[in-house]
Amino acid sequence: MSLSFKSLFVETITAPRDAAQRIIDLGITRQTSIICVIFTICITVILFFLDLNSSPSSIILPLLIHHPLVLASVMIFGTLWSAFVIGFFGKILGGNENIDNILVLLAWGQVIQVGFQVIATLITFLSLQLAALFQLGVFFIYIWIFVSFIDVALKLENLFKAFFVTFSGLIAAFISVSMVLSLIVGLFNV
Repeated sequence: MSLSFKSLFVETITAPRDAAQRIIDLGITRQTSIICVIFTICITVILFFLDLNSSPSSIILPLLIHHPLVLASVMIFGTLWSAFVIGFFGKILGGNENIDNILVLLAWGQVIQVGFQVIATLITFLSLQLAALFQLGVFFIYIWIFVSFIDVALKLENLFKAFFVTFSGLIAAFISVSMVLSLIVGLFNV
């Protein structure tokens, strides 16, 4: 089986379920998936700050986003935690709680996001409005890709269940990470 980055990238956009199954069939370990998630999130944060610094208008950001290491740490923890929460919700709805499959697909999803973000960064040099329009389109494409990935990872065979599992899992993960961050910030403010 010949596998190239370019063909897998295109297949992920055009046929995400097939791409997800090909990625799972590679048998990538949990540790490799976690390292890939960490690496791609670091690249994402670097690109975010490059985009932020290249913008002529000043944007007021929450305290969390002021430092790249804090943002990267929160994103890494949130992404890894969401894999476990999505797996839990998937098991409740009759899916297969295979955290390794979820992690490898989250890692590939992060690679896809970095690819889109690089393109958006290049478009930003041409036009901020065009870059914003591109990112809006990418948002909807990425939702479709991510839901398809979760459907394949959990073997739900139902995109509506996968959509429910994905977004309820992401909301639960977001709330739990927010609560932990609030506790940590509260401890440092005492």
